[in-house]
Amino acid sequence: MVKKIKKLNTILLFLLLACIIIFSAWISSGCAKSNSDAKNADNTENTTTANSGETNIDSTVSDQTTTVARIDPGLPQEDYNGYEFRILSRGPSYNVHWYAKDIYAEQENGDPINDAVYLRNKTIEDKYNIKIVNLPENGDLTPRASKSIKAGDDAFDLMCHGLSQITTLMTGGYLYDLKTFPYLDLTKPWWDQKAAEQLTMDGRLFATVSNYLITDKDATWILMFNKQVQKDYNLDDPYQLVKDGTWTMGKMLDMIKAVAKDLNGDGVMDQTDQWGLVSQYRNAMAFYNGAGEYIAKVNQSTGEPELTMFSQRAVDICDKILQLQSDKQITINADDYASKYPNDTVWDGMQLVVFNTNRAMFYYAGMNRVTLLRDMATDFGIIPPPKYDEQQDGYYPSVEVGCTSSVAIPVTVTDKDRTGIILEALTAESQYTLLPAYYDISLKTKFARDNESQEMLDLIFASRLYDIAQVYNWGNVTDFFNSLNKGTNTMASYWDKNEAKITTAMEKTIAQFDQIQQ
Repeated sequence: MVKKIKKLNTILLFLLLACIIIFSAWISSGCAKSNSDAKNADNTENTTTANSGETNIDSTVSDQTTTVARIDPGLPQEDYNGYEFRILSRGPSYNVHWYAKDIYAEQENGDPINDAVYLRNKTIEDKYNIKIVNLPENGDLTPRASKSIKAGDDAFDLMCHGLSQITTLMTGGYLYDLKTFPYLDLTKPWWDQKAAEQLTMDGRLFATVSNYLITDKDATWILMFNKQVQKDYNLDDPYQLVKDGTWTMGKMLDMIKAVAKDLNGDGVMDQTDQWGLVSQYRNAMAFYNGAGEYIAKVNQSTGEPELTMFSQRAVDICDKILQLQSDKQITINADDYASKYPNDTVWDGMQLVVFNTNRAMFYYAGMNRVTLLRDMATDFGIIPPPKYDEQQDGYYPSVEVGCTSSVAIPVTVTDKDRTGIILEALTAESQYTLLPAYYDISLKTKFARDNESQEMLDLIFASRLYDIAQVYNWGNVTDFFNSLNKGTNTMASYWDKNEAKITTAMEKTIAQFDQIQQ
């Protein structure tokens, strides 16, 4: 009887996913206006019409989940005789929000994400006669992986860890280049094309992001706004501002100033009062990327990273960030209250509480926070971070590279063909099971509060960026953005003092890449 119920649950999940995909495709083809003329080669372009200021929204994620016909990954059929495919991952004790809930599920339990992971794994296990084994690590995975690889121990087939936390493995020759790995086709839609482009250095890519995992989606930084506060203060509709291309830092500053209020009249603004923005120090860097600026970008002609941090526009942007982030009369930062909340509970005990009790207009955080607001009585909306000005060509939500899990293959893998086939198969299958469960069922249907949020999600996922300097943090350059919260824009003097240090660190990484022989 139990087996019959499990089988029935699997069938029902298949039918549910199929119905959603077919219905979405019908909406896309019959009711939605095509944006095909606005797309670039990889279907991820988000452009702004110069004359009208209207944003043409195209979405890689949306296109992927609404495609009825599957794309055949073109992999050979193999029988691996019960081989255990071992995955080193973040365990539940690593972090309550960022552990690997997308790698393994013991059984179905009715949760869309859990059941999609179970179904995906079961499908690939049956197809290739393998057993997927999760090896969770409750701390930093890097020491365990480094020790194993140095010893030449074939202890795991795949590693899933934060992009910024495995840089020593990438530069030390511990990982295979995914661009030349057999059977991996990084041009396929189940691989993140932006990550492949923006994180490839010297033509090599030792770790990347794909639809095999969902933590990169959760680690996409967004703004949430409280609809009740917006209504109470008769503020402009943020959705319309985004659509009109007029959602800027200046407009956001005006709105948060209008809302902040000392509720108890004691002359002290604290967690009991009303705020324009709930944030954290690190969001200064997210604002910077949202303005279309990078600390460094890879030159697609030379394949090498180039520092792009310092310019007059960048200095001006930092001035705006200061006004948004460091004014303690309008913005409350979690970092300033961490000591008042035990065991790192400031994120849930202060940030969420202030926002979901209608005492803040905006909340700047990762996409994962949307799921944590499911019990919020007041409706809220989801929008991208603001532009610097209306002339900016689009919106650019950034991916927090420390939170997101990437995929990487250790050089100790003995059967490259087998690993390539299984990883590609798992990633392709995720396109049609895990991604719809996350995007269409959970995020768009279960947690988003309105149709406008769903449209914004399409825009957000289509225009994400990765800043390679955040991955390697050359010369501790990211510390500068944390310092912006102190109330002084020192970019010019910082650059004068630190350019050589940052450049030297970057050149060292380039040299390390050059020395890797595979």
